[in-house]
Amino acid sequence: MHFELLAGAGIVFAAGVLQGTFALPMKYARGWNHENIWLVFTFTGLVATPWLLTLATVPHLGEVYGLSPIRAISAIVGFGALWGIGATLTGLGLSRLGIGLGLSILIGLSASVGSLVPILVLTPEMLKTHQGHVFLIGSAVMLLGIGVAARAGALRDAGQLREGDGPSSRGAFATGLLLCVCSGLLSGTLNFSYAFGTEVLRHAREMGASAAWASNAIAAPATSGGFLANLLYCGYKLMRNKSTRLYWPAGTRWNWGLGASMGVLWFAGLALYGFGASHMGSLGANLGWTLLMGTIVLTSNASGYISGEWSGAGRRPRLILGAGLAIILFALCILAMAQAA
Repeated sequence: MHFELLAGAGIVFAAGVLQGTFALPMKYARGWNHENIWLVFTFTGLVATPWLLTLATVPHLGEVYGLSPIRAISAIVGFGALWGIGATLTGLGLSRLGIGLGLSILIGLSASVGSLVPILVLTPEMLKTHQGHVFLIGSAVMLLGIGVAARAGALRDAGQLREGDGPSSRGAFATGLLLCVCSGLLSGTLNFSYAFGTEVLRHAREMGASAAWASNAIAAPATSGGFLANLLYCGYKLMRNKSTRLYWPAGTRWNWGLGASMGVLWFAGLALYGFGASHMGSLGANLGWTLLMGTIVLTSNASGYISGEWSGAGRRPRLILGAGLAIILFALCILAMAQAA
């Protein structure tokens, strides 16, 4: 059991690394607009990879959906579509704030919203209990950490602007922050697909899917719903900017691989988390979740730092960022304690 716990934790850690670095290839795409690479990423990560894995791991998939109520499947796809709107905003926000700071804000808000809203909708009476109070405290601490990290980003961009290598306008940071906040609020809705998809999960298990992979029956339709929102946005931008032609020049062929790698990294992290958490037993739901979120925060900031997002920022913004990240990680621990209570 001890070895299985460590193995599960190692898999969850690897999942966090993949999710924390999935956006890094976007920095190296040359000759494409944002909508070009984002559409390749979302199709690979939200449609192709999820359905291939689900078909391989969930037996009798057609019967699973046939036995499940329409309302459950509709809820899975609907909440997935809301999450997809958040995913669209994610790409826009990360392009302005950077991978590290942007994902930290997203993870923080997503963790808080994903924990609190199901309670408010399904079991509001829980907020009057000790567990509910811990959830509220964790969410308040999370907002504090996000505020501190955002302050570090504002100081960073102000310093870079003075040196001439920052954003093109002073409104770029504020716009990016707003996009990431909205994205973080919507990103928690993916948890609702799982909360309202328990009947699909039950039928998948009855049809022979293992505990580690049964949730793929929910993940695939949920992420496909998310792709619809991204398809609409990218399609609109492709037509408006006439950027469909950018897909074909010989010098941009490498970009297809970069976009596809983003999708594989992102979904591989999601799939590995479910697999690793199942091997952690009863600790998977709280300790595994905290390890995943914390690893994403640290890895995304490390990749952003290495790729030069904080170059020329100065010592003070970096120290403030470190304090903000520490508070966010502390808040994740509080929310994990609430889940375990």
